[in-house]
Order: sequence, then C-alpha cells, then structure tokens
Amino acid sequence: MKYTHLFNILTLMAVLVVVVPTAAQTDRPSAPDSSLASIKPEIFVTWTDKKIVVDGVLDESAWDDARPYEAYFYQREPLDREPSSEKTRVMVLQDARMLYFGIQCYDSEPEKIFASSMRRDRNYGSGDVLELLLDTFQDNRNCYAFDTNPLGGKGDAIVSDRGNHVNKQWEAVVYMDGRLNDSGWAAEFAIPFKSLKYKKGEVVDWNINISREIMHRNEETYLVPIPRELEHMAKFRGELWGLLRNIRPPRQGLNFEVYPYALVGETRTFGESEQRKTDVHGGIDFKYDFTSQLALDLTYKTDFAQAEADEEIVNVTRFNIRREEKREFFLQNAGLFQFGPGSRSQSHFMLFDSRSIGIQDQERIPLLGGGKITGRVGDYSVAALSMQSEETMLSDSRSQPSANYTAVRLKRDISNDSHIGLMALSQTAASDYSRALGIDGLWNVTTAIRLDGSLARAFAPHVSGNDMAGDFGFILNENWLDINLRYTHIDSSFLPKMGFVRRPNIRSTDATVTLTKWINNGYCQNIAFSSGVSYLTDHQQILQTRDLPLAASITFRKGDRLKAGATRSYEFVPRDSRIRDIRIDAGVYDAWSQQISLSSYEARTVNAEIDVEWGQIFDGVQQSMLLSGSAKASNHLNIDVAYTYNHLDLSNGSLLSHVLSTRWTYSFTPDFFTKAYLQWNTADNRFSGNIILDWAYRPRSHIYLVYNEIQDTLSGEPTDRIIMLKMTYLWQI
Repeated sequence: MKYTHLFNILTLMAVLVVVVPTAAQTDRPSAPDSSLASIKPEIFVTWTDKKIVVDGVLDESAWDDARPYEAYFYQREPLDREPSSEKTRVMVLQDARMLYFGIQCYDSEPEKIFASSMRRDRNYGSGDVLELLLDTFQDNRNCYAFDTNPLGGKGDAIVSDRGNHVNKQWEAVVYMDGRLNDSGWAAEFAIPFKSLKYKKGEVVDWNINISREIMHRNEETYLVPIPRELEHMAKFRGELWGLLRNIRPPRQGLNFEVYPYALVGETRTFGESEQRKTDVHGGIDFKYDFTSQLALDLTYKTDFAQAEADEEIVNVTRFNIRREEKREFFLQNAGLFQFGPGSRSQSHFMLFDSRSIGIQDQERIPLLGGGKITGRVGDYSVAALSMQSEETMLSDSRSQPSANYTAVRLKRDISNDSHIGLMALSQTAASDYSRALGIDGLWNVTTAIRLDGSLARAFAPHVSGNDMAGDFGFILNENWLDINLRYTHIDSSFLPKMGFVRRPNIRSTDATVTLTKWINNGYCQNIAFSSGVSYLTDHQQILQTRDLPLAASITFRKGDRLKAGATRSYEFVPRDSRIRDIRIDAGVYDAWSQQISLSSYEARTVNAEIDVEWGQIFDGVQQSMLLSGSAKASNHLNIDVAYTYNHLDLSNGSLLSHVLSTRWTYSFTPDFFTKAYLQWNTADNRFSGNIILDWAYRPRSHIYLVYNEIQDTLSGEPTDRIIMLKMTYLWQI
C-alpha cells in the first residue's frame, strides 16, 4: 500500500506519454469537408432612420432596406457540420442608439415548433430557441449572449473565457420578442449601444455567432460549423465565428449606474418565545466602468429578499455537502472568481465558495455592504471582492460577530487558450481569522487535450503544517473518446472558512474513460460505454474508499436516453461514525450497487427523468430514487416536480426519507411572473414554501412581493413566516 499513489501517478504519466503525442498528431478527426474550417460568413449592418417596433413581427418598412443573410446553418447535432434542415434569414440594422436584429427561422412544419416558457431568464434549452452571440472586442474569448423563443422569452448573459464563465445574472437593458408565423417563427432584437462595451472606431467589425435549436428534429445548428468533438462550449470560441460588418458605434458615455431599493416586511417566529419584527429599510448599489472592460460595484445594505429558498437535501453520506448559490450579487461575474478545477461541484474541494459569505448554518447573516472590481486589463482577468457582515444573533441564541470577507483573483491569459492564476482569501472576525492562498493553471495542449492543476494553502490560528491542497488533471475529449484523469491531495488541516472541503486528509486518484459510437440512424443517435476507478487513501497510505464503476448508455434519435451501470465499492471506516442518527461501526465494508436511469427528450409538453440505485452499503442495504419532471401546462404555466427517496437498512438502525418539491411558474408576460416553490422533507419533518411575484415594470427595475413560510409537519404549525415588498429602480448616467 505504501507505493500505491506513486504507482498511480506513474500510471497517469504513462498515459500522458502515450496519449498526448498520438492525439497531438491526429489532433481532431477531419471534418466532413475540410473547407468548412475556414468558413467566415459576413453579415452587413445597414443604417436606418425608420422606426422599428420590437414585437417579433418583421413588418416594418425598415427591414426592406436591410442586406439579408439567408442560408442553411450548420448542424452540430445530429449530423456533424452538415447543413441544417431549414433555412434562417438574418437582417441587421442600426441607428444612433440601437442595433437591431430581425431573424426569420423558417420551418416546413411550423405546427411542430415547441417553446416551453415565456419567463425572462429561464432555461429555454427545452424548446426552439435562438441565441445571438456578439464578440464586440474581437478577442475571441468573451462575448454577450441574447436569446429568445417563439413565446417571446428573454435571456441575456455575459460569457467570458470561451464559455468557462457564463454570468446569467447580468440583466441588460435590451428589447427582444419572438412570434410564430406561417413560415416558422421570427425574432426581433433591439440592443442599445449603451448596454454594451465595445472597441472604438468610426466603422468597426464584431465577431458574431447565432445558434438555433429545431427541437422537433433534435437539431442544434449554428451560423458557422462547430465540430461536435469540440463540445457544446465551442460555440463561444470567437475565432470560429462569422463577421458582423459596417457597424458605426456611438462614442461611449460615462457608464455610471445607481440602483437603489426600498423594502418593507414582517418576520415572525412561532413557538414558546414568539417574536414578531417589522422591517422597513433601504439600500443602494453603484456601478462605475473605469474602462470598457473593467467595472467597480459598490453595495450598501445588500439584500437578497427575492432569492429562491435553498433546496431541501437529506445528507445520507458521512461527509459534507455543498448547497447551490442563489444570491444575485454573488452570482454576477462569479466565473471570474473560479479557482482551478476545484470549482466544479463534483470536486473534492473549492478554495472559494461564495456561500461562506453571509450564511451560517443555513441562516442568513445581514451584510452591511462592500464592493468588487471585475473585468479585464490587457491579458489579465481581475476580480476583487470585499464584504462586511453585521453582528447578529442566530436562532440558537449564539452571537455571530461582524466579519470581513475578502477575495482577490488574478489570472493571465497565455498562448493557446491557456492561463495561469493566483487567488488570495481572508476572513477576519474579532480575534479569529482564516486565510488562504492558491495558484492554478490550465494548458490546452491541443484542441483535444487539456492539462490543469492547482495548489493552495490555508492559514489559521494555532495551525502549523498539514494545511495544503492541490490537484492535477488530464482531460482528452475526442468525438469517440473521453478520458479524465485526476489526482487530488488534501491535508488534514486544510479547512479554509471561505471555501468548501468535502473530505479532508485524503489522496485521491480518479480516472474515467468513455467510448462513444455515433450511429445516427432512424432509431439511435449514439451508444456509450464508460468505466473508471476512484482510489482514495489517507496520508498514511491506508485505503479509505475505492469505487469501480461500469456503465453503458444509449441515446435514441429523439433524444431519450437509457443508462445502466454497476459499481464495486470498498469502504474503510477507521472509527465509529454516523449518518444522521445511525451509528456506523468501524470496519471494512465491501459492496455492490446497481444503477439505472431513463430520461425523456426535453422538447415535449411533459418530460421526466428517473434515476434508481440499489445494493449493499456498509453492513446493510440501500435503495434510492430520484424522479424529476416538468410539464408545460400552457404557454403561461410551467410545472416542475422532483421527488427523492432514500432508504438505508443497517444493523444499527434504518433511515427512510422522502423529499418532494414542486415549482409552479405562471408568466403573465415575459417581464411579469409569479412562482411558488414548495418542499416537503420527511426526514426533518419540515415543509417550506417560497412564493414570489416579480414585475419588471421597466428594464432592470423590479417590484417583488415575497412570502416564505416553514412548518413543522408533525404539529402542522408554522415555525417561521416572512412577507416582504421590495422595489428597485435603475438610473443610468
């Protein structure tokens, strides 16, 4: 066992020696037509002084003056880089204030066009959708994204680092609409130049890409050919895009924003010591652009009243779990703070987790305010954040002192879409502190091969040594072959308070190989086989966990997917432990488990997915099931449902839990909706309800009505209740 990890590392190196030269020679499978690689469509902008009404109907006379680009886009799915089954017509106009896009999506079967929702910023991937991508600096790495669907849904985002960071919380002042017509459907966009940052010049070109989903054919298409083996995020690679020509952008102004809010509400806590508190307060945010690519955000009395409630989770493992960040302030430009591969949800650690700020044991801590600087300076990505929390009393009567949270991230782009970076973190409260420092990097050896790695150290009072963590990964993505190798090291005292560590004191070697055969016949799109190993020890080289998974899947022509697998597991419990109230005796446990999942194609009025696992665990058995689905009840009403079942039957006890959640969203218009998010958790005997009414009465200005309640399901009585009315307003200077 002593030399196990040395053997694992040597094995990884051997794989690199064999695979890297081979893949570098072949690089990528050749395209169906090698000439596609140099295709650069050109779309020309025409000046207009005529009025355009953005309603999804291209009936204004101004469109007659446009210089249309009409062609078949290129498929990525199901037929790699083949012409789309339908044509798309693109027209672009501008005046002194706006850039206008009129796009006709032809469809020979318009009755089969499917759109799932009209709500703003919802994921429209489960229906016909059009996405417009603009690289206004032609740096081939960053862009703006705008999307709509036949119901007039609205979505916008800022994309950086070729799709590695997608900021969907960015909300632009932009006008768009979509509408069904006899020839298919049409989309109109009016994008104020004031909402964009762009390079200077009297007449300039931008990079442009347009993606179009034709859902009834399970077809993913682009203005330019995007090779399938480059994966979905390749659509953000600007060097592959076309050109938007003859743009006459106005001179950019001061770019200063003021964003105040006012809130009135009541919080009520039930029980023996019932409390009722009325809250009337306000706050304000400021935004100033130092340059077209570097911005300062300041916030006072930061508020998250409209953030959705946390998901109810029953932890049936011996280790930590991480919850999703849902607060808008921290989601904005979150990708710029991403450090190394540890930012992925399945990783063993994250150096920086924004949920460490203003949340303690799932209770929200009021934030006095703070600021952040985000953006780019030359070849550098810059992100700095500092927030100050207020002193508060937690529900268990513990006092939570005021604390400062600071994060600084610097990353430099190097050749071949690669980078190196640094990160520094500091949390200071009274006489206590927690700090961390890290360095990471990513090297794209070829378009198929990626190497990444990180190294970090944590600092805390009375801790000296055993306080480091790091990992190294090798990833190969080919059209038919995926290989993912990773080694992770976490010391026992690596516990940064501004980060997340699932399991300290480990050395883990993980490897996964997936083979995919693309068939694309009348019944099947592809079949895939995967196998892997996860080998985890402590720092004394004692094996703690070993998993050997094997799985196969088939994706049908219509997008339905069936997957089945089995896992051989080894688990060493060095000392008595617990899963909730069940004692797990120290010892060695071998187990087999089986998994099966079935998911239906998203572009259906009703779609669902079921994942089932059963088998041995410790000295007993376990069964688990996750059932999720969504239904489009009408063009206005969407219903999402999720049900999680867990049953552990062990020698020292058993656990049976049910978690049922449902989300009902009714959109009166794309800018006015109400949502009810209801959850039942039998393990904790808790029901929670989160209801919100959101009206964007003008671009980026909202009125929210929020109602939250938590009930004890045993007594049927409420434990907490909150009702709030909040109003925001945007001034742009």
